[in-house]
Amino acid sequence: MELVPVTSVNDTGLANVIIGVLEQAGIEAVVSGSGREGALPTPSVSPFRVLVREADADRARDVLAQYETMPEEEDEDV
Repeated sequence: MELVPVTSVNDTGLANVIIGVLEQAGIEAVVSGSGREGALPTPSVSPFRVLVREADADRARDVLAQYETMPEEEDEDV
């Protein structure tokens, strides 16, 4: 099974959010990076690469593109 990168980020927290988005879409994903995946969310010099199966790569990129263009939820003070 070949894993391919679909995106990379410099923050472990954001990497975990991306993994969650992909998993909700039914796509298994893992993070490869500096070896600090379990550390607190802090900026890193080395990017964290989000990897998926090669067969899922195009769909994963589509899911991430849709996620990036979603409007942010606004706080409603009613």
